Amino acid sequence: MRDEKTMAKPLSISTVWNSWRHPGARSMVAELAGLGFERIELNAFMPSRMVEEVHDMVREGAVEVSSLHNYCPAPPLRRREEPPSLSAPAERERAWAVRNTLNTIDRARELGASAVVLHLGAVPPSRSARDLYAWIDAGGGGTPRYLRKKEKILLAREKRKSPYLRAVRKSLEELVPAARSAGVRLGMETRYFPWEIPNLDEIEELWDGLDSRALGYWHDVGHAAVRENAGLERALSYLERYGSRLVGLHIHDVEGTADHRVPGSGSVDFAVLRSAVGQEGVVPVIEVHPRETAAGIAGAREMLSA
Repeated sequence: MRDEKTMAKPLSISTVWNSWRHPGARSMVAELAGLGFERIELNAFMPSRMVEEVHDMVREGAVEVSSLHNYCPAPPLRRREEPPSLSAPAERERAWAVRNTLNTIDRARELGASAVVLHLGAVPPSRSARDLYAWIDAGGGGTPRYLRKKEKILLAREKRKSPYLRAVRKSLEELVPAARSAGVRLGMETRYFPWEIPNLDEIEELWDGLDSRALGYWHDVGHAAVRENAGLERALSYLERYGSRLVGLHIHDVEGTADHRVPGSGSVDFAVLRSAVGQEGVVPVIEVHPRETAAGIAGAREMLSA
């Protein structure tokens, strides 16, 4: 899929696949190295102890960290407590999110990572909205009833979005100078559900006037594909519109609305992503769920590196 001679950044892999089943970072990194990966992305909510072990390995030259997924390391939370987001209209919650994102940026700097992946939050949906994608998996996507339900959800989001987008914009205004100072780029990630932030148009609105050297777009291949399957936007429309500010990609496959499958096992056409993955300075990261096999990941790496 790519020519290594023109690739500034070789494939990385997210530790979300295996960090949960390792007692420490060294065995986690060793497993990934055994699959041919020299670069890793640290997953969100990785324990501080493991992040410190990774830092030791970076100093030893044993591994390279491509990126961190916010929040990393895991911030202090009570058991089962939902962490506040950068879109929280309540100032105390938003400030918490900014403070812990600043910590992620600082850790990225220490680890020599070039990017931090941001989830920006959501416009909270109604309870009835949450089964939207189940309709697709049941074969009901595209039916008049599905389309009416989808439109109702989008209209409700449109009416309620303003305070959440204002909070995101305020958060970014506070984060971008810190990222610029740290030499780290923030990537606003494509989201999975229609009520999450940002949608296609909001990316441009949210970063307007902010330093492009510190803030760009992170393309999640699987999320974009699911959104297309849901009738929201064409998957490639994100790259067509924001590819000039591309920070990195999360690479995984999709079947229906089931994402984070090993590349090559679903419906995504990876050939059309060649130019994005091979773009100089872009961070390509395989991000698959723990259910995927080591053999499948090794095969995907070979396919994507061909």
